[in-house]
Amino acid sequence: MVQVKWEVNLGQLDRTKKDRTKSHQECEIFSGRKHEAAESEHKFSSCEKNPGHEQFVSPQHFIEKCLSRLQTEEKREVFRAWIDLTVRLRVYCTSRDRPDDDDMATYRGTAGARVGTGFLWLVSTPRYDKSCFCDKCHGMVAKKQWTFEVQTARHVVYNTEEAKRTKVDLFYDDHSCQQDCRMKSLRGEELVISSSSRDWCIMSCVVCDEDLVERIKSLIVKRCWRLYLDTGRLNLNEFKLDPQDFYELGLLQSRGEDCDPVLIVSHPHGQPKKITLGENKYRDTEQFLVEYNTPTCPGSSGAPVFLYGRNQKMSTTVCLYSPVHSGSYGEISIEHKIQPKLYKRLLDKISGHKPTIEQLNFGNYC
Repeated sequence: MVQVKWEVNLGQLDRTKKDRTKSHQECEIFSGRKHEAAESEHKFSSCEKNPGHEQFVSPQHFIEKCLSRLQTEEKREVFRAWIDLTVRLRVYCTSRDRPDDDDMATYRGTAGARVGTGFLWLVSTPRYDKSCFCDKCHGMVAKKQWTFEVQTARHVVYNTEEAKRTKVDLFYDDHSCQQDCRMKSLRGEELVISSSSRDWCIMSCVVCDEDLVERIKSLIVKRCWRLYLDTGRLNLNEFKLDPQDFYELGLLQSRGEDCDPVLIVSHPHGQPKKITLGENKYRDTEQFLVEYNTPTCPGSSGAPVFLYGRNQKMSTTVCLYSPVHSGSYGEISIEHKIQPKLYKRLLDKISGHKPTIEQLNFGNYC
């Protein structure tokens, strides 16, 4: 059983507007000095924020070891849908239109790769006889096309120029997915809507693979948003998940007194997707902000934040939101070159002690 020990020093964080500016976004930036896959692997193995990534669980482990603890197949389906609808975003353009105060401003006009995460949440009705620019059609007219909409952070994909240079990787669950073609890659099309103040956006990508479309529809309709699509509303009393379901997964040692569980699916360092679980530490509905100790890494920007929200009038009911992961607090540069004290690292190595994670991450409601 994988268990996570948390030690978050929230007392040191004065939640003022000034302190919130001491944060960094969590795109993974590739230098281009190595092959993309090799650089991703190197950044994953040398990560200083979460050394060893022991709290990051693979989809296979999560499905086989964690979901088996839940009592009903209906509950297991919801968690599997969250995993399957999470995608990796590889962006090969940084627009010159980004403002001077943008964290990516130094990369403007370059074609270097950066990696983030997104979440598929809508499939359009088909359109007919349009040019398709997927890797298979190369501009030829496709008989039928559909549009997927992907939710992510705006600092990952800033505008349509960047969206057109974005690869959307579906089902990248392990390294073998690329070799056996289980991973599907789509090209971005345009930025549909965005919010700079709340750091989220929705971009679209076009697909002409009808089998893939039906698979995604099944995930969205049958597993994820079934209650909403059947009734046109989400009745809190009918939703089957409760906070105990998150704790029964075995990824948290004990239930916090006043904390709600927060689950995140992301692509840390551009690697195959991982699942992490922590607890909500602060929520500001007026500022559309949520803070949590769920582990994240560079590459997690834009990831869906599955948050259990406690209804104040009826504590037995639940509503699930999906804020967008935006970043992490701390004095860390965009390259994330944090260096823990060497003396402490040496003592930890000699004693065999594995350092506890002290982090506070944040996301924004759409």
